Formats: sequence, C-alpha cells, structure tokens
Amino acid sequence: MIGSNEVLLVTEERETERAVSLGAEIQPEVYARVTRCRDLGELGNRLDESPTPVVLIDIDPDPKAMLARIEPLVAKHVNTRFVVLCREFRSEVLLEAMQAGARHCVVKASIAEDLPGVLRRLMADVTSTAGTAATGRIITVLSASGGCGATTVSINLAEELRLHTGKPTLLVDLDAHYGAVATYLGLSGQFGIADVLAQRGTIDGNLISSSAAVYADDMHVLLSPASVNFSEPAALEWKQIERVLTACKQAYPFTVIDAPRIPMTVAADLARASVLTLIVFELGVIDIRSTRAILTALTDRRVPAASVLPVANRYRKRSPMLSLEDARDALGGIAIGRVSNDFSSVIRSINYGQPVAKVAPRSALRNDIREIVTLVEAQISQNGSKR
Repeated sequence: MIGSNEVLLVTEERETERAVSLGAEIQPEVYARVTRCRDLGELGNRLDESPTPVVLIDIDPDPKAMLARIEPLVAKHVNTRFVVLCREFRSEVLLEAMQAGARHCVVKASIAEDLPGVLRRLMADVTSTAGTAATGRIITVLSASGGCGATTVSINLAEELRLHTGKPTLLVDLDAHYGAVATYLGLSGQFGIADVLAQRGTIDGNLISSSAAVYADDMHVLLSPASVNFSEPAALEWKQIERVLTACKQAYPFTVIDAPRIPMTVAADLARASVLTLIVFELGVIDIRSTRAILTALTDRRVPAASVLPVANRYRKRSPMLSLEDARDALGGIAIGRVSNDFSSVIRSINYGQPVAKVAPRSALRNDIREIVTLVEAQISQNGSKR
C-alpha cells in the first residue's frame, strides 16, 4: 500500500540485489523490505495489484532501451517514484532518465552510500504530497522590451519575498535565449525549466524542487535552457505549462517567474495563474506602447485588469522625458508602480552576484521592490481564493 516502506527492485544482477538488500538491513526505518521482480512485466503486475511508493530499476546493459520501456509504467503509476540504477554516470543517460519520469539515478558503486538518502526523501514525499493542495502564490514578471530590467526586478522581488515572509521562494527563468538569472546569481546546473516542461511522466512538487538549482536554503532557481546549454538550448514545451505551475504552487509558497519574450498565449496562462503580474517598462514612447499592447492582449484573454501592474523601471525624479502621469494617461489611467534608477546599486549587485538586499540594503531600488512586495500581499488579501 502507498505509505509503506516496501521497495520493489528490478534487476538480473545478484550483486546489485545484495547491495540494495544490505541497505535495507542497515537502515530498516528507510526501507524495511526489498522485493525483487524478474522483469518489467512482473513489476507491472505487482504495481497493478498493490501500489508501492518506490521502485528501483536496473537499466543495464542497455539503458536507452530500458528507459523507453519504463516510460509507460511511469505514466500509468503516477503515485510511484521510480529510481534507476546504472553502472556509470553519464549526462545523456541522466537526462533520458529524467525525461522518462525517473526521479533519481544512482550509480551502483555508491548504492550503500547514496540510496538510503534518496529513498528517505522519496518516501517522505509520497507521504507529504498525498492530497497536497497547490496553495503557493505565483508572481509573473513580463517585459515590455529587451533590456528594460525585468530580470533585475524578478531576482530582487524573489529575494525580498523570502526575506519579508520567511518562506521558501522559487525563481523561474523562462528566458530561452540568454538565461540572465543564472549569470546574475552565479548558478549552473544540468537541469532547468525546459526539462520539467519536457517531462513525460508525473509533474509534481518533488520534481520541481529536485530540478531547481540552490541559491540559498530557502531560494531555489529553475534555470533557463540557455543556462543549461547555451550553444544548443532546449525548446520550451508550453503545452505543459499549467501542470508545471500547479506543481510550483505545491512545492513553494512563492514562485516568481521571469518571463521575457514568450508567446502571448503563454503570458496569459501565467497571468491567470498569478496573484499579480508585473509588466516592466521604461518611460519611453516605445515601451509605453508595448505595455499598452500587452495589457490589451491580456485583457482580451480574460486576465483581470486588477491583477496586472505596469512597473516603470529606472525611474528618475529629475527631468524625465515622460512622467509617470504621462504613462498612466497613455495606459488608460491604470495604477503604475515604479523602481528607481539606482545604477550604482544594481551594478554592485551584478558584480557581486547577489541581490540588492545584500549589497545595498538601504538603496532606493530595494525600497521600491519592497513596495511591490506590499502590493503582492495586498492582492493576496483582496483575492485570497486565487491560487
């Protein structure tokens, strides 16, 4: 039954079976019993009869063929976590395993050291996510033009949310071309948002958190495909976006999505799922026109106007060519936020690879981002039922 700590193992190798069984003897509180299946056919029959929380599958000697056969089982048994065992760690095998729906890949030589920890996390996930509601909040940051500073706003908004609320925050980089979030924060990784969107099996909170890079204990980042592989970034498969958003809300109290240069249909999907959507622009004619076009397109796609906030970035009090009032009039009288033109603080932040809160805690830019956090809280309190 789901919730027990029985593990099913598929392998033809006695040595692998002994290594897994030894772990069960040493740490019975993690997995008390290991039951071996001769092949995937027997495994499928056992899962049909009695669901099991975790399955271990030896994919040697032909990992590619074995993973292709595993995928239908993963799709059918959505409440079971699949772990693959292999003789050697290769990035292409790991990527194919993830795309097939496996949660972890453990090298056979390190079963004794690594497997108990992997199983402990997966067993806990089965228990904690059973019936878990998607209660987190999403904030989407759209950009009116390239170079308007939306990524800087996204990073610092995620940082201020976690600091202000004391709750874990996820930052998602949907920039398929440059991946500036990882560059800004000095992060790297083998997986990112493209891999999650390409997932053919279960998409849930555990997949999101295990795919994200760690910037801090309570701030994780789903890297852009350009950050994972700049020369050949993977395509973003937008058809899965709603499932991914639900999983983000299961895993994190707050998710901030940096979403430049995305299709308008996707922008509307994000905005409808968000408690607040920011459109970052500069006080110039082109950006204001672009912001107005985005507002119209979102409204046409049933996004409530009250959940959208244009934000004038790099705002200068002295001698602006266009004022906030000019922008407000051009956008139909809608409320407008602002972020100060605090060049020195931003450059220091980028050079140190840290949010402004760490390098310039008293800066005008930080104060403006904190005002946006206040607006997020107000939006939540006014529309508490929106998830």
